[in-house]
Amino acid sequence: MNTSLQLLPSIGVDSDSNLAQLVHFYKKNTPFAKIESWEWDDISWDAKGICKTQARKSGYNISVNFSRDNNLGKKVKSSYNDIKPFHNLDLSDIAKCHISALQIEKAKDVGTLNFYIVAYRYLDNAMLKRNITASNLTTYDFKVAEAEAHDRLESSTFYRIGQKLESIATFINKKKLSIQKIVFKKSAKRGDTHTASDSRIDFESTTKRHEKLPTHESLIAVATLSNSNLEGDDALFQAIVEIMFATGLRFDEVICLDVECLQAREVEELNVFTGEIDIVCINEIRYRAKKGAAYQTKAIAPSLLPILQKGLTSALEILAPVRDTIKCVINGKYDFFPIITEDCELFVTDIWERLNWSSRSNLLSYLKKRNVNLTNKLNPNTGKNAAAFHSVDLKEKTFSLAKKSIDELWKQMSVLSVADCPDKLIFVTQHQRHHSDKSTEPWEFTMITHTQISDYISGRPEFGIKNIFERKHLCYQGEQIRLTSHQFRHFLGTMLEISDSVTPIEVARYFGRKYTPDNIAYDHTNPAKRVMDNADILFAASNITPEQAKEASVIFTLVDRDEVLETIEDIGTTLITAIGLCKHDYSDSPCGKYYACVRGSGRDREHFVKN
Repeated sequence: MNTSLQLLPSIGVDSDSNLAQLVHFYKKNTPFAKIESWEWDDISWDAKGICKTQARKSGYNISVNFSRDNNLGKKVKSSYNDIKPFHNLDLSDIAKCHISALQIEKAKDVGTLNFYIVAYRYLDNAMLKRNITASNLTTYDFKVAEAEAHDRLESSTFYRIGQKLESIATFINKKKLSIQKIVFKKSAKRGDTHTASDSRIDFESTTKRHEKLPTHESLIAVATLSNSNLEGDDALFQAIVEIMFATGLRFDEVICLDVECLQAREVEELNVFTGEIDIVCINEIRYRAKKGAAYQTKAIAPSLLPILQKGLTSALEILAPVRDTIKCVINGKYDFFPIITEDCELFVTDIWERLNWSSRSNLLSYLKKRNVNLTNKLNPNTGKNAAAFHSVDLKEKTFSLAKKSIDELWKQMSVLSVADCPDKLIFVTQHQRHHSDKSTEPWEFTMITHTQISDYISGRPEFGIKNIFERKHLCYQGEQIRLTSHQFRHFLGTMLEISDSVTPIEVARYFGRKYTPDNIAYDHTNPAKRVMDNADILFAASNITPEQAKEASVIFTLVDRDEVLETIEDIGTTLITAIGLCKHDYSDSPCGKYYACVRGSGRDREHFVKN
């Protein structure tokens, strides 16, 4: 059978016919069709295994919802039973074709696709006001949609919606799905919009960025916990904290580590003093970077190596039973209920306590939900009719559920981790294994989530969830200590910036960043100190003596911020030269030293405001 992608349908004059052909094409070729029980007309498309996802969300159910605007305000979601389709079904078909085309072009995360649908919702509202079909769309409708988005969204979000509306207009024009050509350009300008990706160097941003650096007291508290005898989940989450502190890895990168991530490598180095070749042992941790390359290695400093080794050893030991279970399931044999030795029918009323289930009714509901065959029979022990099931059915069902769960998890994790099989993942766990109240579901596998580590080091005071520092009564002068998983990257990033021997490119590579300017957001060193250090380096490189530097500072006097701003305000009537700004006010009369200004003559340096 030929499984190659079909050619896109030809584009004709009739917009309705073009849409019909496009829908017919994408019904057969959309990546979402791989999902079992998928239907084109469904409001919600299951996206698990189709869209890119974060390791922390590998156990979540994700979907793309082609639903209308619920008019409930920002960030207020409707339940699945309450969502309704677009007012205009043709626009819904266009959105489904567009989303399918985007996913075929390059795999995207579900958040990106849902953001396109948000833009389609505003367009759907605009079409409803004029009661038009998709073929009658005009530039005016896009402007109305953008205006509504402007009134309801923050500036950075509004800018992104404008981008998506431009993309929608391009898609409609390219496929000729409307009678008129849509000429739409977003009104928001990138330079006027501050987004989360911007690294602003102003007082407010610098102050906020400084808050991301962990305090001295919080680091002492982490060290105190590391040296204490923690048990159970506290020991596991403390191990994650130790790994993040020693490596500076992102949380998603940590939970994707494999059991053989820490490796020792010998390298040859020339000893410049003896002229001999020395063998140096370097300890490296290998991981798959969240941004960029397939997998990378990161050298671990000798001072941080014991901390990393302790964290890895604890994590490997605590979650070893989960990996053993996965290995047995993969090999085709595992009994999730060894306590049941009978090969016969069992009554729910008799067995629920032996299985350590929360209640009889809860077990009955669970069996029904998992499609285990149930029959009503007379229970000889009670003399009453009760639900019964065969022990083999339960064991086979749970084994098949475990196999399915492992396959689904590995389908997502295989592209996020260096591990070659699911039982080599360090931080793979079981559903509700780390829940304080609920029972573990041992045949459903997932990864450690960000919520769990966040509850450990930050807590959720609004819900009464205390972090580890509160539970262990660790505080500083009566103030509670709270951390985030990302603060350790800020701490190590600042330590590297302080070192003069590490280049910005090396810093970016060490932290798995694509661009060296991203280092700025993690640099919390003193700006004034950096300026003076760089000045000393420049003086040394230029062979300038201290006396010459002092003379230069007298000739070229520094001006404060207010003076500069006052000068810039008059820029419209000021001549800019190679060596400064002309002090003459051109709104009054021409400058008498115009030619000196133009040439930047050194004889008239006192005539200029030094820049």
